[in-house]
Amino acid sequence: MQVVGYIREASADSEPAFAQSEQIRRWIGESGHRLVSLCQDVRSPGHSVGREGLQSIVGIVSAGQVDAVVVPSLLTFSQDKVSQEVIMWELRAHGVMVLSTDSEDIPQLADPPADQVRLIIRDVLAKSARFEEIMRLPTPEVEPDDTHVDEARDVVIELIPPDPNQALPQSAVRPAT
Repeated sequence: MQVVGYIREASADSEPAFAQSEQIRRWIGESGHRLVSLCQDVRSPGHSVGREGLQSIVGIVSAGQVDAVVVPSLLTFSQDKVSQEVIMWELRAHGVMVLSTDSEDIPQLADPPADQVRLIIRDVLAKSARFEEIMRLPTPEVEPDDTHVDEARDVVIELIPPDPNQALPQSAVRPAT
């Protein structure tokens, strides 16, 4: 399997980039996969940690050149579960697996995950993606006198006038002003 690695040195107390890269290289050696690239986001004096490495990962994944992304730990993506799941959702949307060298992460990477919070986050992301897909569907431009009907997208709206013989419910009656 072709794999791209991602490391991130987010804070002074996070594991050094070198140690993270060695974890990935050791995991690659043990698993027999092929490391195609190793992208990193590391701290430099006077600058905050950017996400250029993660952006590079997305570019590599989008090109279809790898089968998986491996991290030393899910904490590499972010300290919070929501951000981790959003990043993993985006990577998986490009058709790759997300893997971790940390065996404690394996239950969280499963589908469904062991953690119920992660399950809820994934459900929300799936529903959000479905809603975005629905909202992006092209709408045919129809002129008012156009008689063309697209059978696959035909929507009928029938306006039914109120029955003059039927009394309106009291809540629908507005007082005269």
